[in-house]
Amino acid sequence: MKFNLPVEITAEYLIVTPMFLGGADQQADDQVFRNASLKGALRFWWRAINWGPILSAESGNTKAALQALNKREGELFGTATDASCSGQSKVQLHTTLQDCSVQQEGLNKLNYLLGQGLYHFRDGLLRPFLSGGRLELTARFKPGTPQTDIDSVSQALTALGLFGGLGSRARKGFGSLAIQWLNSPGGRQAFTGLPAIAAFIATLDFTAPTDAPLSALTTASRLDASLSGAPALNLLSKIGTELQEYRSYGKNGKVNGKPARRNFIEDHDNALAAAQGKPIAQLPKRAVFGLPHNYRFSSGPSLQINPQNNGRRASPLFIHIHQFPDGQCVAIQILLPGNFLPANTAVELKGKGHRPNLLRTPQVDYQVIHEYLDNFKQKKGLRDGQ
Repeated sequence: MKFNLPVEITAEYLIVTPMFLGGADQQADDQVFRNASLKGALRFWWRAINWGPILSAESGNTKAALQALNKREGELFGTATDASCSGQSKVQLHTTLQDCSVQQEGLNKLNYLLGQGLYHFRDGLLRPFLSGGRLELTARFKPGTPQTDIDSVSQALTALGLFGGLGSRARKGFGSLAIQWLNSPGGRQAFTGLPAIAAFIATLDFTAPTDAPLSALTTASRLDASLSGAPALNLLSKIGTELQEYRSYGKNGKVNGKPARRNFIEDHDNALAAAQGKPIAQLPKRAVFGLPHNYRFSSGPSLQINPQNNGRRASPLFIHIHQFPDGQCVAIQILLPGNFLPANTAVELKGKGHRPNLLRTPQVDYQVIHEYLDNFKQKKGLRDGQ
């Protein structure tokens, strides 16, 4: 009797930037790597890549496409809903973490990107992080898994290693995983420079309309190589500085010791009015970078802006620091526009001591993020969003 052998894909990733990845106690561990976070990130990029093809197969019917996407994802990666409809994964992930260490010092130049929860101005870093090392991965498929499924996982593994990361603040460039090579039954792919990244991007489907109900590749997706050089943390620091100086109103007219650009004076004034209990008609422009979007004014008032019922809206901007085998690095920034919030979602603007102001299905302007990306004068466009 002849048995089909399982198909395997192997890949190697470098941990390029500090990774805040831990267990239930939030403590990093350089001896045990938790595949649940990796599989979650892999599923995210699988959905982002496959939304367009599945929407097309469903003749543009968004509801049917969401159902089909969920069904295919569950069949491929497994489900854990209830006994009647749970399913096992067609692919098992096995990882080995090597040459990694746990640290809890430094990163002072990255405090803007770290944000609250990971950094405190007085106490410094609040959690340890994984530093350096490499992750060796094997994806083993059940015998009989269709080649289209294997190829789709291969694409997602590659996208994770070119655009993504793991752990807290992954969208801000922390925990960046840089794929070095990938072996599959179709051969070996090595990622030795920017042309290899551009070649992979050329294989992706960007035909979906811009109103995607999830983070996905669409006609509006933009991918830039914003900066290049070494070391990786220097690039991430430059990204953080530009993001802070672009967005910040400043204190006493200064940001990082430089004259504040004050690109969003109207945001400042409207937010101050809302913090004082006055109604405003629209979200601050900078809310497009994600919610919650909070303000604390030197004059005393504060303002919290969240989707109602304490929801969140993750940033549509992804920062990834990629390191090539020769040690050179590139900062990849990806903008994935889509429906900012589900229809009929209210956003709550709440000043301390005042009744909340509700905005129903507020609109955002993705041009705000395009203008930020345009500030990197040496950028190389990998894909211009339409």
